[in-house]
Amino acid sequence: MLSRSIYTGERLEANLRALVAVSIVTAALGLVLTVYDIAKGETIMTVAAFNTFLGGLGCGICAGVFKKREAAAVIPTVFCAIVFTIYTFFGLAEGTAMLWSILLPIGMCYFVSVKYGILLSVYYTVLYFVVFYTPLKARMSMYYTDAFMTRFPLLFASLTIFTAIAMAQYHRVSLLEQSYQEELSREVEKQTKIANERADKLETLTREIVQTLAVTIDAKDKYTNGHSFRVSRYSMALARSLRWSEDEIQVLGVEGLLHDIGKIGVPDLVLNKPGRLTDEEFAVIKSHTTIGDEILNQSGSLQEAAQVARHHHERYDGRGYPDRLKGSEIPLHARAVAIADAYDAMRSDRIYRKGLPPETIRGEMLRGRGTQFDPELLDAFLLLMDTEILNEIAQQDIFKLSNLETAS
Repeated sequence: MLSRSIYTGERLEANLRALVAVSIVTAALGLVLTVYDIAKGETIMTVAAFNTFLGGLGCGICAGVFKKREAAAVIPTVFCAIVFTIYTFFGLAEGTAMLWSILLPIGMCYFVSVKYGILLSVYYTVLYFVVFYTPLKARMSMYYTDAFMTRFPLLFASLTIFTAIAMAQYHRVSLLEQSYQEELSREVEKQTKIANERADKLETLTREIVQTLAVTIDAKDKYTNGHSFRVSRYSMALARSLRWSEDEIQVLGVEGLLHDIGKIGVPDLVLNKPGRLTDEEFAVIKSHTTIGDEILNQSGSLQEAAQVARHHHERYDGRGYPDRLKGSEIPLHARAVAIADAYDAMRSDRIYRKGLPPETIRGEMLRGRGTQFDPELLDAFLLLMDTEILNEIAQQDIFKLSNLETAS
């Protein structure tokens, strides 16, 4: 049990900082005592004091520079053993220097290591029994009284037992706390993983539902099959060219897929009429914007998509429908989708005409700059038309839709 460290994570960092602080104080004290003992000409005390300086310095370097806690624990343990052996054998400070060994094991247990603190305490106990209960006692009588030599080893042995029991229990409780925290962390990680998997599944399901809706919408008009997918991708390509955030681009992609969802409420006879529409029939066609708004507003998470469905036929000059919004009054995403929608409408075959050539489309879109379309967004879209991006998107969508049709 004592071989298992109770210092991990933030607790380890805090302990390393504490070790560095204690090491600095110890090294400073050892250096001062070394200078003092040299000045006093006390050779043995100088050796002990210099060992104290080396112990503090070594522990501080291991803990602060190399972050090696085990080495930082071994060094002060060894030096404490050496220093107090010298103190004891030579009766330094009139025999009182060894009394500091009463405090060291507890301090070692708290700051350095319970295991090394107990080992140090046991070492001192053995040392005092050997020195005071063997023939060496005769030599020690010049430094210590007979009563002290008889009783101090027993006192220290009792202290060692108390230290071992108390600090082993402290170590055990710390390990239990650490095990609990680790188990809690594992459980949190496990539940987080489960939650993320569920969120991924829900996101996939939502995306599939949106795509299914888009297919359903486009299927009402055989001449615009794939329109919603292409509008979605064109809009996303435009947003990427403008360096929108990826989250906003993904939102725009969903909005593009659902921009014509209101066509579900438009009769097929009107939607697919080959001839010219009457005013009443055109009014029905235009109602797909408000119908889409009503449908999407049923979901709290599709409020922005509802705005795009409602306003993607507004014009920049305010002559669009249904609300005749103008300029920046039109939601930004609706302005982007409006450009992609118009582009796909012109390049796609219709019941009454073939798709227009690129030069004609560019000319029509330029004529709508500042009147039908947002000029800044249109300029960015025209740059895209000079690349292969839009053609690649069109081919990709056609391929996907052909797969869906085959599967159905």
